[in-house]
Amino acid sequence: MAAFLRFEIVRSLRNVRFVVFIAGFPVLLYLIYAKQTGTSQGLTVAAILMVSMAVWSGMGSAMFATGPQLARERQNGWMRQLRVSPISAPRWFTAKLAQGLLLIIPGFVLLILLGFGYGHVHLAAGRVATLAAVILLGVIPFCALGLVIGLMFDGQTAQVAQMLTLLVLAFLGGIFIPYSNLPHVMQDIANVLPSYHLVQLGWNAVAGRALGMTHVLALAGWTVALGLIAVWRWRQESTTA
Repeated sequence: MAAFLRFEIVRSLRNVRFVVFIAGFPVLLYLIYAKQTGTSQGLTVAAILMVSMAVWSGMGSAMFATGPQLARERQNGWMRQLRVSPISAPRWFTAKLAQGLLLIIPGFVLLILLGFGYGHVHLAAGRVATLAAVILLGVIPFCALGLVIGLMFDGQTAQVAQMLTLLVLAFLGGIFIPYSNLPHVMQDIANVLPSYHLVQLGWNAVAGRALGMTHVLALAGWTVALGLIAVWRWRQESTTA
């Protein structure tokens, strides 16, 4: 499985669109807005934006690793080859999950360095470690969401579906627009979205506040629900293949 995982990661890193997505877009937004002054919830704009962009990069990397790529594999027949290979379904799911988690590391490290160097964010090592753990574990439901998209759509359709889903999650989750600025109806929607709970956990970690069990349980619930949908769709496709 290690060889398969290494192959998948290298293939993703060779994808120019993926590299631009996990590094270029979040970095550009950070460079544009991080110099704004002011504080919110005890955090500077630079710190808030660093967490927001790290969450966006992590969500996107996790979904990309398991979404459009999986859809293309199904379309070109690669999945049929894997089904007759020695790689079992549980190992395949584990490898995809590990791929999604490992691919968030480059974007996270880049944004942390940018926050410290360009945004002059000052964080103790313990808070950085807590933020890293929050994002690493918090993107698991987005890995599962990517699997659902990859198993439901084909080729270009999956790519469009992923981008639309990611943008909706980012805007309604308070990553691009402050949660307090959203209309009340959208705030009610945001309260159930995994993106909202993940970015709240990230801000709490950086501010040194209690993470909040509500956010943790919400992400765990999304992971279970999306994981069950992915397994159901995988089994359904396996019986019809």
